[in-house]
Amino acid sequence: MNIKAILFSLSIIIVSQILSACGSTVSIPTPAPTVMPTPTSDPRQPARVVEAFWAALEAGDLETAMVYVDDEATCAGRCYFTGKHMFRAVFQSYINGGYITKISDVKNVGNIVTYSWEVYRDGNFIQAGKGNEMMQVENGKIIYWENQHS
Repeated sequence: MNIKAILFSLSIIIVSQILSACGSTVSIPTPAPTVMPTPTSDPRQPARVVEAFWAALEAGDLETAMVYVDDEATCAGRCYFTGKHMFRAVFQSYINGGYITKISDVKNVGNIVTYSWEVYRDGNFIQAGKGNEMMQVENGKIIYWENQHS
């Protein structure tokens, strides 16, 4: 047998092996499904926003408190103003005057949060309200405050 015949026979054997491998079932791994986060609604989220807002003010941290206030927030009750800039101005003077508010008995139904409050100035008790103040929270921001502080 000559070399050409041997090479031809080898190439036939190699090609037949390749073709038979291609004809067999090849298992292709299927990609795992993408895990999507399940939307969960934290029923206490509005209360946590209000608690964080007052805690920041109690600590004298106006910048953190303002993170929780919507740009178009409104205040009614013993105050009548609209806008984050007005909230900032009011609470800056509040902090500068040595006032702090401590809240307790925080409850929320949906996005409405009610709470009791006590106001102190330079550590001295000034006034309190029992469950008569409320804030409305949407998308993690305070949009409405019904203020009973005088």
